[in-house]
Amino acid sequence: MLRYAMLLGLALLLGETSSLSAAPRIDNASLRGLTIGKTTHLSLTGQQLAPNPVIKLDFPVGAVRVLPQSNAKTMELEIDLPADARPQHGHLRIATDTGISNPITLGIDALPQAPFTESIAALPIALSGNLSGAQLLTTSFQGKAGQRVVVDVEAQRLGSKLQPLVSIVDQRDTQLAYSSREITTGGDARLVVELPSDGLYTVKLQDVLFRGGSPGHFRLKIGDIAFADMVYPLAIHQTEDTATLKPLTPRAVESPLVASVPSWNANDPTMANLPVEISGPFSGPLPTVLRSDIPQYGEPEPKSQAGSIGSAPLGISGILREPKERDEFLVDVTPGTKYRAEVFAQRIHSPVDAVLEIRKPDGAMLASSDDQNDTPDPAALFDVPPDVQQVKLVVFDLSHAAGANHAYRLRITPESRPDFHLHVNESSINIPAGGSAVVEVVAERRGFDEAIVLNFPHLPEGVVASLREIPARADRALVTFTAANDAHDSSVGPIIGEAEINGQRIAREAAVGPDKTSFGLAPESSQLGFGIVQKPKLLVAWSSEVPENSLGLGQTTALPLSVTRAENQTGPVRFSLITSQVIPQDKGKPDLAKAIKLTKEAILEADQSDATLNVSLPPELADIAWDIAVKAELLSADKKNVLATAVSPAKRFSLGSPLFLALNGETVVRLKGTISRAGGFNHPVIVAVNGLPKEAKSAAAEVPADKSDFTIEITLPPGIKPEQLADIKLVATAKRNGADVTSNAFPIRLESGAK
Repeated sequence: MLRYAMLLGLALLLGETSSLSAAPRIDNASLRGLTIGKTTHLSLTGQQLAPNPVIKLDFPVGAVRVLPQSNAKTMELEIDLPADARPQHGHLRIATDTGISNPITLGIDALPQAPFTESIAALPIALSGNLSGAQLLTTSFQGKAGQRVVVDVEAQRLGSKLQPLVSIVDQRDTQLAYSSREITTGGDARLVVELPSDGLYTVKLQDVLFRGGSPGHFRLKIGDIAFADMVYPLAIHQTEDTATLKPLTPRAVESPLVASVPSWNANDPTMANLPVEISGPFSGPLPTVLRSDIPQYGEPEPKSQAGSIGSAPLGISGILREPKERDEFLVDVTPGTKYRAEVFAQRIHSPVDAVLEIRKPDGAMLASSDDQNDTPDPAALFDVPPDVQQVKLVVFDLSHAAGANHAYRLRITPESRPDFHLHVNESSINIPAGGSAVVEVVAERRGFDEAIVLNFPHLPEGVVASLREIPARADRALVTFTAANDAHDSSVGPIIGEAEINGQRIAREAAVGPDKTSFGLAPESSQLGFGIVQKPKLLVAWSSEVPENSLGLGQTTALPLSVTRAENQTGPVRFSLITSQVIPQDKGKPDLAKAIKLTKEAILEADQSDATLNVSLPPELADIAWDIAVKAELLSADKKNVLATAVSPAKRFSLGSPLFLALNGETVVRLKGTISRAGGFNHPVIVAVNGLPKEAKSAAAEVPADKSDFTIEITLPPGIKPEQLADIKLVATAKRNGADVTSNAFPIRLESGAK
């Protein structure tokens, strides 16, 4: 029976167990692809792949078998794919008693799979291998005159650091074609040739800079392979728009490729990146289509059609099919309004090097753009003049290139239109049973400051999330996941942020992993792995409640904590802070004077379980909610090695008061006193202050023989520390019979004016 392996638990207690201090990690795979309708044997190497492995897949399979020879460092798998499986790129993770692993990407298609070899018996084929440094790999096959051959290297698309350069030569070593770092393949390489004659042909693969990074895995596909990197239109607004979808492929094949989108609810704003299914002899990652929250249009036919295409906000999908082509669109706008117009091309793996112009209907220029700071795609802000009700948007390629796959998406919205996108740097989070883990969710906002509610629709059973909101005016939150003592399941799922703005519900999926997305784009990776760590060595939690408004600018707050060590663990525990603050920079270095931080290094000695950390706030901090969690590290007895780590639940604090009072000038202290003389002693007296730091100033006061009252002043500069004022005394001196005499020393308590 066909099953989704996302729900498939293949638990097997393996003979070799391992330390429970680290999460599973997959380092390499013998093959980077699976064959539809066949059984594929995979060998995975890594760490902590046992005990009790459960295979997590995001594509349907017939069966998955963990073979008995598997252990904690090597896992042998057999995966059966049904004959009707869809070609795509899928992801595999392993969950064990120590958590869930990083995902690896596998190509799923009809191609036979094999390790890289120097000689190919028959085409088509997909060869998996690894390349590093200055290596040059070659493989050869017998070809026929007129034979169409595609050589497609999947590396960057599989999470590799290899930047491939691939070429094909004939038996005389004459180069027929080469390719490297193509935009349409996400930085990978692909070439298409028609072989000129019968004979032996050699494919050469290397890193373009001859310094291939690690990991350097790749999947080299060779044969008459069909592919489609994009579908058109590039975005849809309503369900009926999907009827017009078609793959953008450079060549018609005998069995044409057909694109479709599975049924979806157009009223559900959480659906952002709609999966496209391709029917036909397809190979490669499935293209996606953006589910837009504004109306979408295709370029009119014929392109010379007069009249407005619609009213902003709207989106347009276009293709530059002919060299030097200029696409022009007339759009209705509101006079006196500021708009943002933006082109999406190379960010969605289109070869178009776009230029954008915004003109009045009569052709007068309002704005233009070539590149933005962080992308070669153009965007422009422009003001619509009071007497203008339409603008003309013009798109063309800077180099005048064109073709069937030179597609782009144009978007025009009011500049004030609210929006946001989310990002999580990790691809997996591992939560200790009975404890917590923290993930920072970062928001980039545009046009609004309200709170963003975070939802996690696929949390494992027994796991709850707290602080699941990015507060108003804040740009990040430390979301806490807490697992019950008996939690053991793992899961994979998205993070969805939602906000209600001006009566409109906006929802966005968070981008997961190191690659961030930008406004107007759905994330390429949105699935976060949730694992459970059984029998954690260390847990840390708050030992008592701390008021939410206990933080004060320039003040110190005590945080009470307790730690729980596993049986036979007695070592010291070192603490550090995790906060939602981005520490300000000073000349490229963290300015710790402006950071939320511990007042001093905090280490809990061996066998102790309770600690109090003192957290200081800088006097300059925004009046928003701040999240604080504590990281605990279990150390070896000599404090040189970290044996385990744990994180407390994050707590959300507000400032008790947005005010901080400090004196930043000199502090002047005036002391008044009286001299008492013994009977018959009527000499002048000098009164002075002893023990002052050299930065302070004080002039001695002379009390005449017939006077007893005196006044003396002390001037303290800003920044004097309390310990510098700890031993100050007032002393009077005089002469008696030619010798010096000294009064009692009168202690003085002084405080600096600046904290």
